[in-house]
Amino acid sequence: MVTTITCMFFAAISGSAMATTSAVGAFMIPEMKRHGYAEGFSAGICAAAGTIGVIIPPSIPFVIYGVATGTSITDLFKAGLLPGVAMGVALMICCYIISKKEGFKGETKEFSFKAVWVSFKDAIWALLSPVIILGGIYSGYFTPTEAAVISVVYSYIVGRFVYHELDRKGAYQALKNTIVVNGATTFMVGLSSAFAAYLSLAGIPRQIANSMLQISDNKFVLLIIINIFLLVVGCLVDNIPATIILAPILLPVVTQLGMSPVTFGIMLTMNLAIGFCTPPYGIDLFVASAISGVSIGKMMKYMVWFIFALIVVLAMVTYWPAFTMFTMN
Repeated sequence: MVTTITCMFFAAISGSAMATTSAVGAFMIPEMKRHGYAEGFSAGICAAAGTIGVIIPPSIPFVIYGVATGTSITDLFKAGLLPGVAMGVALMICCYIISKKEGFKGETKEFSFKAVWVSFKDAIWALLSPVIILGGIYSGYFTPTEAAVISVVYSYIVGRFVYHELDRKGAYQALKNTIVVNGATTFMVGLSSAFAAYLSLAGIPRQIANSMLQISDNKFVLLIIINIFLLVVGCLVDNIPATIILAPILLPVVTQLGMSPVTFGIMLTMNLAIGFCTPPYGIDLFVASAISGVSIGKMMKYMVWFIFALIVVLAMVTYWPAFTMFTMN
């Protein structure tokens, strides 16, 4: 449960499922194994909780979706907060049930407020990062793009001069990695945007929308079909290219069903995020396996229950508009 909460906090910093799984799993999986948790369970919960990284704002896929569809990124960030928290709560309930069933005990030392306070004081500068980012965005002081710049500058200052853990070599490597990722993402965005523009000119989205609407006039059935389709796509294709290609195609369908573009953005991203922990693509599974040395087969025994918990939250997003739109009122 602590691992899940940690992933929720890290999600508010990274905006990436893979980064969340990697960063949190690197130190939490060994700790869980040391305290007697099954290795498959330890790696599995890190992979599952890592999906929250793209739902709790700031989220990279939300930015991509906003650019691809013209939807307000700030509204997407606001709408993703409650579903992201709900995903964390659902996974924690799952953890509690599994731990009771399997006899996992966790920490046996007596709880100490003093130890919590010491840890909190040490981490306060890092914890302020998501507060500054999200507080500035929601209050309207700066845009998501400006928040990214402020976050980078703040993180560098804290890492270099407060914690003294970020040296010149580390900063250079971070910049190098950013350039590589940005170059690859820009290439995908350019190619996918051109493909999406071609589909639009050819009238493909309208034809797909009409075809899907002819399958059934029942909103409930159509949304189930779309969710199943997106879950399958998430198993095979990465989140960002899938979002760029599919968002303009499916958005006209869901808007005809009365769904808000903001809600659809959350639904689309959550579907594809669940694909991060389902074979054969399952990038979070591969990351968790790589950093823990645990086979994916051992993880899947527990992953089934985690995926079920995430799908329950997905259903709430799909069929309960207030769940995502309450912040818009």
